[in-house]
Amino acid sequence: MRIEILYLAKKEFKDIMRERVYILAFLLQLFIVIGIVLIGTSYAYVQNFMDDPNNQGNYLVYSEVEGFSEYLNQELIKTVSLKDPNYSGALPRNVDGVIWAEKNNSIKLLLRDPAKLEDVSEPIKRAYLKASLKNDISNEILNPMNITIHPRNYSYNITDLFFVEIMQTLLIPLILLLPIFLSMNILSDSIVGEKERKTFEILLAAPLKRIEIIIGKILPTFAISIVQIIVWTVVLSVRGISIFNVPLLLLFLSIIMVALFSISIIFSNISSNITESNLFLTLFMMIVTLLMFVPIPVENNFLKEILSYSPIIPIIKIASNPAVNLLDIGRYILIYSGFALFSLIVALKGIANDENIRL
Repeated sequence: MRIEILYLAKKEFKDIMRERVYILAFLLQLFIVIGIVLIGTSYAYVQNFMDDPNNQGNYLVYSEVEGFSEYLNQELIKTVSLKDPNYSGALPRNVDGVIWAEKNNSIKLLLRDPAKLEDVSEPIKRAYLKASLKNDISNEILNPMNITIHPRNYSYNITDLFFVEIMQTLLIPLILLLPIFLSMNILSDSIVGEKERKTFEILLAAPLKRIEIIIGKILPTFAISIVQIIVWTVVLSVRGISIFNVPLLLLFLSIIMVALFSISIIFSNISSNITESNLFLTLFMMIVTLLMFVPIPVENNFLKEILSYSPIIPIIKIASNPAVNLLDIGRYILIYSGFALFSLIVALKGIANDENIRL
């Protein structure tokens, strides 16, 4: 990387750090994240334990063995029966996992919190053996060691994840995307501000290519966003909310950043002042937030297919599951990489044709 790009990135970083409004926005974001985490974890705690403090969890159960759910309830594992083993509809938010029990002494188990496996495996085995024997034999003489539990060893679609707590299906993506949305405004203000001060022409006259100018502008906001995402991940982990596959998650979010930053530059190109660019960005983020976070009933199959490629889906898949289908996630990475490259090309062409810049 050319040293001039690093000098430009350093200048941009210093300009950002000097703006009190950005520092205030970072602090406000911290309070928002902590508030979201406290609300989410409190909600989950109340939902899971307000009925029975000894409750070992709430589970969706599909069983080939009659009476399995009743014996699970005796083991303080609350259940809701599933009739379809391949059920993929919207499931209740306040459940801790899904249990599939088969007649071959095999149980498949998906847990919201993998750390609970050791606590619930023996009660599940006891309940399964009782149901298999059709006799309420005392726990002391039960030997469930011949029953095998397979945690997370099956493939599933994103619709299977609707049972996960609201923290993992909605608030985690929102928290991770907050820094990117803020950085879009910072980047746009930087470009439009230079145009208003007539200093952008000096950059274009410098021995830097247009792509190098864009890289120098993006680098500091990119670095700030990544640092914030890592901090929020640590905050969530401290609060007991597991975030899995962090390197893969950062890779995907980096691609999303390039795409959204390029769109921010496009809005800067068509804006003559900061107020105008902020208006464009506000409208854009309102639409994006609506599409990403608000469930919209759609009957058209084509529109359903389009909405199924929302970036929220791979974020949930990556962050909420220890094991991910790399081929499935790779599909999203390729699609959004192509979109990011296209957006960047459009942004560069927009700078070349920007009528608000006069050399």
